[in-house]
Amino acid sequence: MILPTAGTNSYVTIEAANALAGERLFASAWNAASGDARAQALMTATALLDRLQWQGRKAVSSQPLAWPRIDDRCSEGYPLATEIPAPIAAATVELAIHLLATGELPGGPAIMQRMLGDSMVMHFAHVADELPKHVRRLIEPFLRSSSANIAEVRF
Repeated sequence: MILPTAGTNSYVTIEAANALAGERLFASAWNAASGDARAQALMTATALLDRLQWQGRKAVSSQPLAWPRIDDRCSEGYPLATEIPAPIAAATVELAIHLLATGELPGGPAIMQRMLGDSMVMHFAHVADELPKHVRRLIEPFLRSSSANIAEVRF
């Protein structure tokens, strides 16, 4: 079993995740999961969050994950001791619980079509954002764009 290591393959350790999940009302999927499944869920949640466009830049360019981060104007390595913000750690655990509960990776919208006589009705069964709303709300203050539906152009 590969354990989640904060700063290497996860934003939160298994111990910290257990503590955060223990404070959560709807954590039955987490409580029922094996240690291996919990570790995999944390690492998968971290990988999903790690690919987002965060404000600032990595504290050290050689670090494996996007967090910890510093302001774009700070020199590399400053401040020397940075931590992963509590909302990012909480979002990691929330997304891990969501993955365990649903049993699938978040994906794009599922298009549903139905013919009504000569007319076709089409709708989206899911929101276009691949992250659950409660996870998105935790991480929004740290993102370059607050929504997955907003494009950013950089020069």
